[in-house]
Amino acid sequence: MHKPGLLPLYSPSRISTYQSCPRQYKFRYIDRIPREEESIEAFLGSRVHETLNKLYRELQLGQRLGLPELLDSYDWLWRRHWHEKVTIVKQDFSIEHYRQFGKRCLETYYRLHEPFDRGQTVGLEHHVMTSLDPDGRYRVRGYIDRIVSLGSGRYEIHDYKTSGRLPAQGEIDADRQLALYQLGVEGMVSDAKEIGLVWHYLAFGRELRSTRTPGDLDRLKAATIVLIDRIEADTEFRPIKSSLCHWCAYRDICPLWKDGPVTTDKGSKFQVRSSRFKTGNSELGTRDREAELGTPNPDPRYVRAIEKAAAGDGEDADLRSVSREALREAILAAAGTEGAEVRFLEHGQLWVRMGQLMSPDALDGNAAGWVQLSDESLPLLFRQVERARWSATFVEKLQRYLAS
Repeated sequence: MHKPGLLPLYSPSRISTYQSCPRQYKFRYIDRIPREEESIEAFLGSRVHETLNKLYRELQLGQRLGLPELLDSYDWLWRRHWHEKVTIVKQDFSIEHYRQFGKRCLETYYRLHEPFDRGQTVGLEHHVMTSLDPDGRYRVRGYIDRIVSLGSGRYEIHDYKTSGRLPAQGEIDADRQLALYQLGVEGMVSDAKEIGLVWHYLAFGRELRSTRTPGDLDRLKAATIVLIDRIEADTEFRPIKSSLCHWCAYRDICPLWKDGPVTTDKGSKFQVRSSRFKTGNSELGTRDREAELGTPNPDPRYVRAIEKAAAGDGEDADLRSVSREALREAILAAAGTEGAEVRFLEHGQLWVRMGQLMSPDALDGNAAGWVQLSDESLPLLFRQVERARWSATFVEKLQRYLAS
């Protein structure tokens, strides 16, 4: 919570942290509990970003790094910043595997964009800040990887991703981060007539693009204000259990981990280890194999069939049943006012229709537009808030359903 009299200051990553897990948000942004631990995915992403930053800074000075020079810079940055608190969750991957993965991302990007003559780079790691309301009570800030001027008032905001998952276009069009940055650029550049948003998914050698209309940005402002209000009003900061827990630096103090590691849906456990980097060509850690990297995220292109109501016997089960029935009524009432459709099926499964209404007979586990509510589907539901389809209050009721 911000102090009385001071305006709230948020970033897209800060808001996303709350949506992923309110308890992690509290540990990081309210209690400000320091953590030296860093995931290998985050470490790799930082080194790739720094290397691309160096590439374009040299270009601004009239110098173009060759690919071997660029990769040498990456290796130097990797060695310089490596520390013993870097952790690896995916035990099948060695440190060398991650390092080589970053080099492949850079090599792919270099070959695709050489000779780097599209537009003029006018900002690198550029800090932007914008107000979401006329009174300046809701402020958002962030850092843009690269801003490009194409001339005639046309600009692009570029963002580099080292994730091993390629999102669908619908996710890109609903992304909050770069759209908020667009608001900042519009306030910074007086001649901006058109701003494009560009994501570079380096592992795939793909560019994903999106544009936002003034109406889209107005809805984004309103939805983000709702989310900030929800965060500011939260007093419980309940933890959310998901596969993201295995990448969290606060596992040692999280109540969900008090009885040991959180298991995945298949019952397996992720093991976290800290690793030391060594130079040379020797194999480090466990065996190396090709696979997706990056923090796992739920994929809204597919209907989830994950969560079932907890089974139990005796009095405790009866109490849970009463609680769920009460929540069902509250959720159905909220859905009626939200224009959403909710269906409760066997085994306590809760399905939510994301768009136009359709016959419940179509709920065969693959019906487009339906999602079975689970811990992992919450980020998808929050995106509906961002797109001003649902209110934060309604999503909160769904979240409480999961926790009951």
